[in-house]
Amino acid sequence: MKCVATTTFGLEAVCKRELDDLGFNILKSDNGKIYFEANVEGLIHANLYLRTADRVYLVLGTKKVLSFDDLFDFVKGLDLKRYLADDGAFLIDANSVKSKVYSLRDIQSITKKALIENLKVAYRKDIFKENGANHRMIMQIQKDEAELLLDSTGDALHKRGYRIDQGKAPIKETLAAGMIKLSFYQKDRALYDPFCGAGTIPIEAAMIARNIAPGLNRTFALEAFKFVDKQVVKKVKKEAYQAIDFEGELKIYASDIDPNMIAIAKENAIEAGVDEDIHFELAKFEHKIFDEPFGIIITNPPYGERLTDQDEAMTLYHDIGKKMRTLPDYSVYIISSLPGVEKLLKRNAERTRVLYNGNIKSRYYQYLGPRPPQK
Repeated sequence: MKCVATTTFGLEAVCKRELDDLGFNILKSDNGKIYFEANVEGLIHANLYLRTADRVYLVLGTKKVLSFDDLFDFVKGLDLKRYLADDGAFLIDANSVKSKVYSLRDIQSITKKALIENLKVAYRKDIFKENGANHRMIMQIQKDEAELLLDSTGDALHKRGYRIDQGKAPIKETLAAGMIKLSFYQKDRALYDPFCGAGTIPIEAAMIARNIAPGLNRTFALEAFKFVDKQVVKKVKKEAYQAIDFEGELKIYASDIDPNMIAIAKENAIEAGVDEDIHFELAKFEHKIFDEPFGIIITNPPYGERLTDQDEAMTLYHDIGKKMRTLPDYSVYIISSLPGVEKLLKRNAERTRVLYNGNIKSRYYQYLGPRPPQK
């Protein structure tokens, strides 16, 4: 089957590398979408294991359309019975970019009408009650190229199932995983997050180090699809549990100035099954001790919208810069939407990358310290 994993802007290469590491045949990568081939078991694997993808779709068909008649004929001619149950609830979304067919409401209506006409012939029935499993689809038309996608994920993949609470300005789990994947973190190195908040970055790091599949604590829309064998789902999840790496001690340190956030982070870590792998501490950044050699700091420092908060943020970034200068063997990775971060830190990053924290355009500043000596 032809599938597509979607991801946030800036993480396409990371998601593509994940798919490649999982053994998928990648077809192409384009504007936040990575196309690949998979059988049913592979579709389950992708949802279960991908850390930086938002959703995984099944491509039901692709065709150039220049009119609503073309769109109707395209959908009516697809082999939909293979994937859609006759009692499914068919939910259609739409988007159109630089195309002759652009009215989203009409695209939704005509796609749904053609879909029902298709299934009437395929199932030899006239009435569809749509009281079964949700079949969420998107009709995407870009530069007159129409593509009908079936959502195999359900709730977006950043919803791992471990976050009991998140506090203010949380960072998405998929973004946190991407930040870690873009660093040189390995399980034998110490990782610090001195502004841990709800604990998302250290929890994602521990899950990566332990090889805990991010989707183990949740279900997916595909589990209700008629072409997916529930026994295969159980088999893949069982294999994922067996693949968890319990060997060795992790050096992951999470601290914050807010005792409520430390309590929340601990609860989230318990839900994720990594509470014993993270050392939580109530500490101000300027008092935090970084005593592991060749450590890695990956963090999302606070920032403010009001002027007084911005002044406080600038002071904080000056303090971060001072601390960095006392840690010459450390690698430091900071995501921030605050302007002039490099100037405040008094050091230019070796690499920067634009990433989106929700709808907030941010930059990921990568300060690369020396690699630890080979053992």
